[in-house]
Amino acid sequence: MPFATQILLGFLVKSIASFDDTLTRIPILSEMTQTPKGKVVFSIGTILALTAILIIAIFFSFLFDLIPFRRPVLAVLIAFLGLVVYFELLVPKEEPKLKQNISQLGSVTSTHLFRLLVAGFVISFITLLDDALVLVPLFIGDGRNKLITSIGVYIAAFLQIFLVIFFSRTIEKIKYKKELATASLLVLAFLVLVGVV
Repeated sequence: MPFATQILLGFLVKSIASFDDTLTRIPILSEMTQTPKGKVVFSIGTILALTAILIIAIFFSFLFDLIPFRRPVLAVLIAFLGLVVYFELLVPKEEPKLKQNISQLGSVTSTHLFRLLVAGFVISFITLLDDALVLVPLFIGDGRNKLITSIGVYIAAFLQIFLVIFFSRTIEKIKYKKELATASLLVLAFLVLVGVV
């Protein structure tokens, strides 16, 4: 597969994997800090969390390589994840309390940037944990070539961070969020099943 195609594939899969995060959860977390420096530090935590998620995805890809009919199994798991998103089984029930905690963290000063970095990592890791399953198909098979797709994954992550920081209010106004997120995961499940991803 051409170099550019692999990067594009990583970009598309990551975009789909984080579609539910961008539309339903991460816009809330973007309110954690109001300063440009704080947003950058929190974003660094997000990138570090993504790196940890990629390591987890690569590890599980080795395990799935040992399973017969791995693509149908992955497709079913991703489709199930889509249903989980649709029925909001992973959305915190105490959302008002979450928003209150976020607003309190918004007062973090420059002397507490490390605290904000850790918060960015932990919250992003929890939010992106389901992405590990969706990213697994990228690393099945020839791992050396598939690792190139990680470039596309990071490009998508930086674009997502940009959107969350500058367009979170616009994103929150989008209708049918969970329906769009679910549909994107079901489409990805089909692509995994037929071997496109």
